Amino acid sequence: MGTIRMHTTAFDADLDVRDGETVLEALRRYNLPAMGFLLFDQEGGFVSLTDQVAGGARVEAHSLRNPDFTALNPALQLVRSADPVAEIFAADGADQRPTLLQFNRAEGIDYIYASFKTVLDAYRQANPDAGELQVALSGGGDGRIVGECAGRYQDETGAAFAAVITANGFEDETAHLESAVAIAERFGLPYEVFDEAASAAFLKIDNGFGPLLADYRNAFPTDEAEVMATYWVQQLDLAVAKKHGRKAILFGYNQEDVIAEKLYQALVGTLLPPYPVRSARGVDLIAPLYKAPKKLIDALDLDNSMKNYDRRVASVSYLRSSCYFAAYNLIERFPALALAMVDPAMLGAANTEIPDWLRTCD
Repeated sequence: MGTIRMHTTAFDADLDVRDGETVLEALRRYNLPAMGFLLFDQEGGFVSLTDQVAGGARVEAHSLRNPDFTALNPALQLVRSADPVAEIFAADGADQRPTLLQFNRAEGIDYIYASFKTVLDAYRQANPDAGELQVALSGGGDGRIVGECAGRYQDETGAAFAAVITANGFEDETAHLESAVAIAERFGLPYEVFDEAASAAFLKIDNGFGPLLADYRNAFPTDEAEVMATYWVQQLDLAVAKKHGRKAILFGYNQEDVIAEKLYQALVGTLLPPYPVRSARGVDLIAPLYKAPKKLIDALDLDNSMKNYDRRVASVSYLRSSCYFAAYNLIERFPALALAMVDPAMLGAANTEIPDWLRTCD
């Protein structure tokens, strides 16, 4: 068995390397970033991450910077629940300590609804003439929870909602529409349904979405056609909102949706206004689930979520997959940073005044 001698500014440690294990595999097993270390053997020779370490041999691994390595493997507190159905990583307390929160079904929906209500209360207070709010309602887990929260908020406050249910050629049209209609009816939301033909006609797309999806897949074989389908949902909802004079639309974007989108925006160098409220073409787009991890959302309606999973197709996009995997890792390993990414109010509340002792000149 070989050894990796880890050198940091705070401590040194010996990491065992198993027989047949590469340097990269050993670092990952210890939850350490391979790109964060300068590696060489005891004679100063090059060591590859693909190398296996012979028995008795030692690899020197010097941290490239002086970070606090406890951030990679922090003490985790667990908040248990009786009869749990889900658990999520969160940052809790003034010190934003990493915490694993468990929820039973009632606790989970209350946790999400509290955020939903905060967003809607603030929006309606800032826009007293908002009137009827449109809901982009799908048949999946996100749609189920948006529908449940909207129905509850409607009952509690008297706010008016109108759901728009659409198919766009990407999924099983009948199953998708039936599932979304069932959600709307269960939670007392008036709704309007656009099947694929009606959606395309409303958007003035000749011959339906099928030919355009085929053209998209041919032109962009390593990109997700699902992105195009999502775009059509947004365009239809915007068009319907304008037709009815509605000021705002609720979408079911969850925490990793918001983080993945922000990562993509950073890649292209264009940052859009942050959620939970963003304006587009004179209509406000509201994401009341922007703080809720999909892991929690989907666990609250397992049967419906599994039906939605069964309708999915395999991914072909490295970029989209990478953004979502990065979002998952951020939420799990650095929950305080993940929360700051989705909630700009956290950073906006920070004191930006320069202290007097730091002012060296007028």
